[in-house]
Amino acid sequence: MKKGTKIFSVLFVLTVLFSLSFGESIEEKLQQMAADNAKLYVTPLVTAFGSGMNSGWFHSAKPHKLLGFDLGVKAMAITIPKDQQTFVWDMSKIPWTQSVTINNVDYNIEIEGEDLYQESEVPTFFGKNKPGTIEPVAASEIVTMLKSQLAAQGVSSDVLNNADVTDELTTIANGVEPMNTPPGIDFEILPLMVPQAAIGVKIPATPINFDIVVRALPEMNLTDIGKFKFYGVGGKLALDPFIPLPMFGIGLSAGAYFQKMEIGSVLESNHSIFTLTAGRDFNLLVLGLGVYGGVGFENSDMKVSYEYQGAEGDVLNGTKIKFDMKGDNKFRTTVGARLRLAVININADYSTGADNVLTAGVGLTLR
Repeated sequence: MKKGTKIFSVLFVLTVLFSLSFGESIEEKLQQMAADNAKLYVTPLVTAFGSGMNSGWFHSAKPHKLLGFDLGVKAMAITIPKDQQTFVWDMSKIPWTQSVTINNVDYNIEIEGEDLYQESEVPTFFGKNKPGTIEPVAASEIVTMLKSQLAAQGVSSDVLNNADVTDELTTIANGVEPMNTPPGIDFEILPLMVPQAAIGVKIPATPINFDIVVRALPEMNLTDIGKFKFYGVGGKLALDPFIPLPMFGIGLSAGAYFQKMEIGSVLESNHSIFTLTAGRDFNLLVLGLGVYGGVGFENSDMKVSYEYQGAEGDVLNGTKIKFDMKGDNKFRTTVGARLRLAVININADYSTGADNVLTAGVGLTLR
């Protein structure tokens, strides 16, 4: 691996891993959650990561001329909305069990978590960097639930209303501990960075002119995580040569882009976007200016795999949990501008969609 490529690969990987971990790794956080809450916790990550990775694929509506190229770096800043920084923890599949002894007889109690604990908002992956806290309902309500279950198991009302029994049940109710949920990374902006190259292709004697765009890094082994893989490919086809109307220098193109990233056996992330772009370039010898804008129809999904490690004694401990999930990425609009100084290209654009993304790029270009 060439020294420059190796340095950039390390920088890219560090950027991604810094974005995906803060304090505890994402795997350690997921291990504390069953599948339903893990999905709620990580959904904003899938959406934000997709919003970032689906950005920066183009900085002009026109493809390069034959063998024209771009070689550079794209950096994205994804804004995380407030409503993606918290979620309501689902207690419906977290029962609370307790053994109660009355007059030397043991009774097994099971109360649904959603009845025992208050509805609470807790941090998502991007939320505050402190554990969420879910408080139990008032002790008097817990005592009422305990008595109801004991009555259903044949304990008489006289026994249940006995002061000593009530005191014992109250002690149990007061001993119900709050639940703590994993913290977030306290990010309102998610940074990402990708390397990118494009080359122009033109079919002789036809109006077909398109770009091939690639994003890729060598496979790397990461300590305690496993293999890191990242690659993406796409293309942009000029549409204006097929339009039998004067375009007055305005370029029109359609694009399709796909990419995939794997981090060990924990995460597999897939993203795609289909774009329609219009723009105008102005070239004056060593100086070039351009504006562009477009719409995109996008998709993001993530496969998650980890081993559940709950509280001590949890019967689910050691269970392998796997699930697939989709981000909220559906549609976006983009506006941007670029500046060329000889063979140096600089561009910036802003996209609005499931998340808003500011993208900046710099690199070598020959159009």
